[in-house]
Amino acid sequence: MDTFRTGSLALACLILIALPQSTLLGQITVEVGTGTLVNGQFQAPSPYANSNPGSRNQLLFLATELQAAGMTAGTISGLGFDVFAASGTTFQGFSISIGTTAATGLGPTWETGLGPASGPSTFTDQVGWTQHTFSTPFSWDGVSNVVIETCYANGTASQNAQVLQSVTTFTSCVSRNSPNPAICTDPGGTHVSWQQRPNVRFEWTPLEAPPVAVIATSSTFSCTGTVIFTDESLNQPTTWTWDFGDDSTSVETDPVHTYAASGDYVVTLIVTNPYGADTTELTITVDLSGIVPIAACAAASVGDVDGIGILDVAIEGVAHPSGDAVGEGYVDNTCQTVTVVQGTLLDLLVNTGTVASHAVRAWVDWDNTGTFTSNELLLSSTGPAAGSSTLVPAGAVLDIPLRLRVVAAYDLVTPDPQACGDVTYGQAEDYSITVVANTQPPVAIFSASPVLSCTGTVLFTDASLNTPTSWSWDFGDTGTSNEQHPQHTYPASGTYSVTLIATNANGQDDTLAVDLVIVDLEGQLVPASCAPNTVSYCCGYGLLGFQFAGINSSSPDGTEGYQDRSCGNVAQVEEGMPYAWSAITADETPQDIRIWIDMDNDGSFAASEFLATALDQVSPSGSVSIPSGVVFDTPVRVRVQCDVIGQSSAPCDAPLYGQTEDFSAIIAHSTAPPVAAFTAEPRRTCDGVVQFTDLSTHLPSGWAWDFGDSNTSTEQNPQHTYATYGTFTVILVSTNAFGSNTSTQVGYIQHVQQWQCDTLQLEQFDDLISTECLGVLADDGGPNGNYQQGTSGAFTISPPGAQFVTLSFSQFQWGNNPNRFLAIYDGPNTASPIIDQFSGNGLAQLPDNGVITSTGPSITLLQDQLGGGGPPQTSAGFLLTWNCSLTGIEELGGNPIGTIRPQPADDWFAIDLAPDPQNARTLSVQNAVGQIVEQHVVPATSTTIRIDASDYPGGIYLVHLTTATQHWSRTLIIR
Repeated sequence: MDTFRTGSLALACLILIALPQSTLLGQITVEVGTGTLVNGQFQAPSPYANSNPGSRNQLLFLATELQAAGMTAGTISGLGFDVFAASGTTFQGFSISIGTTAATGLGPTWETGLGPASGPSTFTDQVGWTQHTFSTPFSWDGVSNVVIETCYANGTASQNAQVLQSVTTFTSCVSRNSPNPAICTDPGGTHVSWQQRPNVRFEWTPLEAPPVAVIATSSTFSCTGTVIFTDESLNQPTTWTWDFGDDSTSVETDPVHTYAASGDYVVTLIVTNPYGADTTELTITVDLSGIVPIAACAAASVGDVDGIGILDVAIEGVAHPSGDAVGEGYVDNTCQTVTVVQGTLLDLLVNTGTVASHAVRAWVDWDNTGTFTSNELLLSSTGPAAGSSTLVPAGAVLDIPLRLRVVAAYDLVTPDPQACGDVTYGQAEDYSITVVANTQPPVAIFSASPVLSCTGTVLFTDASLNTPTSWSWDFGDTGTSNEQHPQHTYPASGTYSVTLIATNANGQDDTLAVDLVIVDLEGQLVPASCAPNTVSYCCGYGLLGFQFAGINSSSPDGTEGYQDRSCGNVAQVEEGMPYAWSAITADETPQDIRIWIDMDNDGSFAASEFLATALDQVSPSGSVSIPSGVVFDTPVRVRVQCDVIGQSSAPCDAPLYGQTEDFSAIIAHSTAPPVAAFTAEPRRTCDGVVQFTDLSTHLPSGWAWDFGDSNTSTEQNPQHTYATYGTFTVILVSTNAFGSNTSTQVGYIQHVQQWQCDTLQLEQFDDLISTECLGVLADDGGPNGNYQQGTSGAFTISPPGAQFVTLSFSQFQWGNNPNRFLAIYDGPNTASPIIDQFSGNGLAQLPDNGVITSTGPSITLLQDQLGGGGPPQTSAGFLLTWNCSLTGIEELGGNPIGTIRPQPADDWFAIDLAPDPQNARTLSVQNAVGQIVEQHVVPATSTTIRIDASDYPGGIYLVHLTTATQHWSRTLIIR
């Protein structure tokens, strides 16, 4: 059995794949990914993740990855994962499924339509390659993307196996770890997305089919006579017969042949395998008399990477295909020249590899000196496809080949590649053009920038074809010029038509641009105190568009650096009013966005003029409220900063990769009375504390709050504590010099009893007591899931009148340190008899799968991390609900909650109740973390309550029925 391996590099946004080293028929082992990234013992993703009893993972492999690894259509009969450190457990019910998809990245839902390949089976993972042979081999068509799913539900938890992984440029892995025993079939549940994927070893057998002959070569034209031939035939040929068309032959796979004379040669390749043979031909042109350009500075590839480099260069529509940087490096294609005409447009198109974004640059040595200057730069853009149309200058050296150099590099590593020297993760290629004299009259063409000017100054650029030698400009305001690229300043606002007459020895041409330039001298802003330019553009960072109160701008990304777009991009806003804004950025590039407005129009931005921020987001949006104005009805500067996460933050900081753009706003003075509005957090409070926030518009100067409990405030954003339980209506009256307005929110705030609250938190050092008969207790395992040694905390549940207390754990992840435990005592304190102390992970560590009942009216929990010994633990903690049985209360024949049907429920459920004409009753539904998701007042005579559950996530819920002195509960399951 042969083994093919793929190369991998631990760079963000990059996956590397190398070609197979052998092509023997039969079952072949192909490894995709050799990255050295390793997950932690309690970190995902891992196909053998047992920190929870169940784990489901899906891995996506693009067809291009498998093809690059040497795979073609055939049968996948097994796969394996490279284990760095084993999980230490035996996996039960482990299954593998496989299928194809059109998706190029895994999404928020599981991929469906996968078929069983292996299992369910029982096995133990081992360090090194843990291999799984398929009981149902999978037939791959050779062109579809492949999805692999692994899944199991163990009886107990331990830790995750640590497996070797590689970084990808797309979402190649999703994972979910859960104690849910139906994890492999449950369509719901939240999974985590990853741009990293475990390394996989496929067992693959090529399709039993004859080969398809394919020849690849670095060029079909040679000035030296030496040509490198590469076999890219399909279906695993085993023999090769080459005929080079000059009476020479070879049986090598990838021969190098040197022709001794100029001419056209037909090359023939015959490939065979046990299932047949195929033949193909290719014509090679050799010109040993070809003239190449003058030598130039050297360029060399450093760090060859599959998928990085130049794949094709088209000059004037003539394509020059080539491989990428792997095994190719610098390429000299100068022996075949392309003829261009002086004074016409030279069209250039460069295509690069697609595994990462490329910085693409191109130069022409117009003066034939062997050097490349900034004036000779043709193209500066980003790939994978970049192009330009450049006017061939009148001063270019004529009738001899000139060197054209193209450089493409991974832009995260080399954002600004140079013409000479090393090209890190990329390559340079040289080509040849020959410029001939132009004998045609000019074609007059020009452009103006800006066409909307607030200063009156406009730069005109001649782009006339066929090499004019003189120019005559008429700017439409009686101003003229004979310069080629004049700058003109208009003294008055208005709209102007511009005429250019271009002349050379062969004739002349004129063009008129009607109403080309608009001048608005009233829109000019106070000069900015700083114009922060981009330090080193990279990778799609920068602003593609911005919308705000009438501004609707679109632009290139940070390649253009700082831009003042204030002229013509004007927002019309009013002080005290909110306005929506949105920024457009590259889809795959989260960035930090910040917005300022120069409210006092002094050209700088104070801290009080910072209005909005959106961090680590793609194309964010939001709302800003305009502060009290200082300067009205006059354009002031709006600044938007967009940069890589965690870099520039002040308005004059030079963005590292992104850019800063300026716009304009005119602020109107507000003379309207307020429109009162407010919000509160939380609206449902357990401790009675509520923070109110004023949202009134039109700049109120006074506030009068009525909290609904006979308490008031005149603060703008007061915090209030409700002393009694109940539901409260809140009133706000906002006032300014022009009037007042009232906002009333009926039943806006609820102050509920402790048992109805989301969760209680088991705190370190403090001993807490609850007298509630029903509640939820959660513990997060300490700061970052790791309690410090020597710390402890106790929690006692002691409801008055209780017969006993029952704890029902739904999660227990306490770690495997023997010096860390959760102790449970049968009584009101830690001096009571101990029921037991528990550690480890999973409900199986607890009696009755997590249901523990006291013998008396109270129970106490103590977590403890003893000093010394054992490694630190990082654990999720635990989650439980408790309830009690009360004494001295007649329960109307037992629990008045009769039945809940259906069980489990889907979109609805019904609750059958016994009538209770003596008591007012409340029905509530509580989820697994203690949140009240539904609450109703139940009429005394009601016997059936039907509830819509279409929005309920699947899981376990508690249904509670309460009166002033009693409550009962039952369990509800939602599918």
